[in-house]
Amino acid sequence: MSAQYHNEEMPDRIPKQNQGRIPVIARLVDDENGVHYRPAEARRWTSTHVMVDVHHTGALGRDRLAWLRAQDVHRILRTEHTGLPIGRSNRQRN
Repeated sequence: MSAQYHNEEMPDRIPKQNQGRIPVIARLVDDENGVHYRPAEARRWTSTHVMVDVHHTGALGRDRLAWLRAQDVHRILRTEHTGLPIGRSNRQRN
């Protein structure tokens, strides 16, 4: 199966089970829409990557799973990005 999004990337290590259903905003890049953002749910993650369930993609409106780099997945959108993977707060930075 080929990647639908240009920024999809598999991590070196993949968790065997889902780790949650955290609402997120996914930054996606494709030929049709270029760079765009969609609502999604984070299902699995590592320190570098997040598997998201992207809501309502494609002509049939089906959800789609995609592995993205952590910096492409956000819990909230801000004018400046902190670079922290999901599940971490600014307090954990030090």
